[in-house]
Amino acid sequence: MISMAKNDIGKSDKVTLAEVASVAGVSPATVSRALSRPGRVNYKTAQRVRLVAHELGYRAGRIDALDEERLHGMISAIVPDINNPAFATAIHTLQATGIRRGFSVNASDSEEDPAQEKRLLDNALQLADGVLLISPRLSDTVLRKAAQRKPVVVVNRIVNGLPGVIPDLTDSMDDALRRLVELDHRAITYLAGPHLSWQEGYRWQLIKRLCAKHGLKVRRMQGVEPTYRGGWHDFQRFLDQPTTAVVAYNDVMALGFMAFLKQHDVGIPDQVSVMGIDGTRLAHMFDPPLASIIIPRREMIEIGTTMCVDMILHTADPSATPVRRCPTSFLQQTSIGAAARRAEDAG
Repeated sequence: MISMAKNDIGKSDKVTLAEVASVAGVSPATVSRALSRPGRVNYKTAQRVRLVAHELGYRAGRIDALDEERLHGMISAIVPDINNPAFATAIHTLQATGIRRGFSVNASDSEEDPAQEKRLLDNALQLADGVLLISPRLSDTVLRKAAQRKPVVVVNRIVNGLPGVIPDLTDSMDDALRRLVELDHRAITYLAGPHLSWQEGYRWQLIKRLCAKHGLKVRRMQGVEPTYRGGWHDFQRFLDQPTTAVVAYNDVMALGFMAFLKQHDVGIPDQVSVMGIDGTRLAHMFDPPLASIIIPRREMIEIGTTMCVDMILHTADPSATPVRRCPTSFLQQTSIGAAARRAEDAG
């Protein structure tokens, strides 16, 4: 392949750095760094670049390396709701990991608004060396175009062609639903998250599949927003046709829903069991403590930040898996208990 590429380049006056980059499948900046400062590039990448440069007959009197001095030293992170304890934890971990690698961090809140998220992303692409998008709401096309300009890593979502980190909820959700069945629950309600959230679609499809596996009836009930206030929304529909168990899109929605039930004198878990997804510390402080799927956000953000920095510094391993999946776990708490009735219609 390399020889063919050399012939295709033809007998031009001189092989360019861009031509080496095209054949090696890397950026021109990576070629520059591999040839001038190989210690700053992943070994396999540097070896391939040198081989391609030799085969193509690349010669350069002077190579302009992409030195760290030319970087901004900044990573931008964008989250949909900075008030959510899960995202607050993510930003704290991002900052700590970035500092260890010599980068400062700028975090912005899109407030669940795709238009605002797009403005923040455009700014980040101008001002930062790389971007970490945590649960982005923008389209795959927009995110892929952004990645053509700067290193972009996505957390909590899969975007084809981009590196990312997601939680694997399959085993933990299976454990949680199996436990509900053991407690004689026969139908559950799922309090849905925002329709633009990739995680919302993933969680709903997973819950539907696992409920079918365990013989549980399930219905989906849309909340107004994935917040405490959204969980405390007027769910008169639920009171009109309750199920003995509820699984919420995230912990803060679950806690808001528990407050709603208490306001209407519905016992937890005597009448309705409630479970969240996130495993935030805040969930342990409520009465009763909230059962939840624990997502290892610190680990996920550390992995995502490391990916981003490695891409910025051209030290990423080209053979690494583009999407990392982190295992989760089910934490049983006293917000779930035995079903009040043997069977109910999910409606």
